[in-house]
Amino acid sequence: MRTMRGSWLPLALALTTLQVGCGSGLEEGGEETRQDSDGDGVVDAQDCAPRDSQHWQELWAYEDIDQDGWGHGLLKKVCAANSLPPGWTAREGDCAPTDVSAWRNATGLYPDLDVDGATGPGPVSACVGDLLLRYREQPGPPDCDDQDGRYQEATVAYPDTDGDGVGEGGEPLTLCARAPLPTGYVSVTGDCAPTDPLRSVSRTYLYRDQDLDGAGVESFGQLCLGRNELLPAGYLESFVQPDCDDTDATKYWMAQVFADTDGDGFGAGLVISSCTGNTAAAGQTFVSGDCAPEDASRWRQLDYAYRDADGDGDTVGSPGKVCAGAQLPPGYLTTAQGADCDDRDATVRVRWDLYRDMDGDGVGVGPRVPVCAGTTRPSGYATTSEDCADDDATRWQWLSYAYRDVDVDGFTVVAPGQLCAGETLPADYLNLSKGPDCDDTNASLHKTLRTWPDLDGDGVGAGVSENQCTNGQTPANRSLSGSDCADDDASRWVAHSYRHVDRDEDGFTTPESGTHCAAATLPAPYFVQATGNDCDDADAALIRWAVLYPDNDGDGVGTEPRRILCIGTAVPPGLSIFGDDPNDDDPSTMTGPEHEELETFILDF
Repeated sequence: MRTMRGSWLPLALALTTLQVGCGSGLEEGGEETRQDSDGDGVVDAQDCAPRDSQHWQELWAYEDIDQDGWGHGLLKKVCAANSLPPGWTAREGDCAPTDVSAWRNATGLYPDLDVDGATGPGPVSACVGDLLLRYREQPGPPDCDDQDGRYQEATVAYPDTDGDGVGEGGEPLTLCARAPLPTGYVSVTGDCAPTDPLRSVSRTYLYRDQDLDGAGVESFGQLCLGRNELLPAGYLESFVQPDCDDTDATKYWMAQVFADTDGDGFGAGLVISSCTGNTAAAGQTFVSGDCAPEDASRWRQLDYAYRDADGDGDTVGSPGKVCAGAQLPPGYLTTAQGADCDDRDATVRVRWDLYRDMDGDGVGVGPRVPVCAGTTRPSGYATTSEDCADDDATRWQWLSYAYRDVDVDGFTVVAPGQLCAGETLPADYLNLSKGPDCDDTNASLHKTLRTWPDLDGDGVGAGVSENQCTNGQTPANRSLSGSDCADDDASRWVAHSYRHVDRDEDGFTTPESGTHCAAATLPAPYFVQATGNDCDDADAALIRWAVLYPDNDGDGVGTEPRRILCIGTAVPPGLSIFGDDPNDDDPSTMTGPEHEELETFILDF
């Protein structure tokens, strides 16, 4: 007997009471004790139906209302013959007591209530029989209405406030495909002006031509237009030639020009880029080489071999070039007339080989020329050449640079080149990088950030990322992270993995894997770690599996067949955790021969 000694005393007292208060009903004497009224071989005193020869003994059974061989409810005594009568069974656990087609609980099923082959959400648990009526073991196509076999696939309908046939701007509805749409809803979305029936389609343009000169600038954007409305003039979908000034129709291409100060059609100085048309702007020309930028009568260099500067008719050999117009000016000749060292000053007698230094910065330009002078170098000449700006004393040498900082915000862009300068480069020309600048025309922008839209403002974004030129700070309504699992709900942003659930909230879990979108922590009833092993997570009263034996005589000890049942904290009536009762129809006998001494002790106590 599988009881502890602490339980023997109340059990012994109960058995003693039964022995004292109950007789066998077969005491000698009296015809009634031997009478068998129905002739079934069992005397009336022991016959549970003394007037019915088809019933004579009490058997424990469960009521089987639908007669499918499985019972339901409490274990009861039934007057029967050698076997149970119809409507009763020894098997318990019918999950549908009134449905002969269903008696067992099955898991991992997918509902197909309208038997159209498409299934509703699953897997689910259901009460079924041998045939899985209205359920399938494998999922079919998703069914948006499992009560009606006409509809399976789901579709989305959008509010159409302005009635133009394109929806947007409200809560969409999920409907069954091919079902009639509700009034005010359409199947097409994307209305760029939900309250304006004349505009509904966003049309993208890639270029702008504001001055309508046939050239444009890149300018990506969208306009909200009518369904059949074309982009207005000045908005283009295809490539056009770049326009350097889209506000002036007379200027559309960048040309290399020179300053023409005197208006003679020839320019001078450094080449510059200018936005122009087919004709250069006033004060500019496409032709360079003006040797006298301030004198319209002179524009080209002519060769001469001799000079007669003092006009005395005698020349000195002094080949060179002179800035002139159509012909050499007076005092410049190509043939010799006499020999004069310096026909401007008789005191000059030393020959110098020098370079012209027009701006007096000590660096000359042009070819080296012989100069007849005194013992000191004459002004206006230099011993070195290669002046890059001989009309500006502050600039004389070419300096290389690698970076530009046009907006002087402390951040640079790569732009190698050379600049005619003085001792050092200007502040916006550098050879050392100060960090990349994504917009060197705006001092308030310098850093490119990759961000995501943050619609709910919880600091985590989602959707399509975009690179933006910023001041280093994340723009409003944007996030540096794009992992938000619910970007329309600020209370949820993390997709948590779980491995266990406690749906009936009884403190015990069952295995189930999945993900759940929530805040920083995983909420109930989802858990990562298991608590117990709940045998029925839909019923808080059932928490564990137990091996039990039927206890027909109620003596606390049962016998085979054993069953494994889902139970709560207590053992249900009519069942026992012990299974070695040699006679489960006699509550006075609860142990086998190997426990006779223990049974004697209990009964004699």
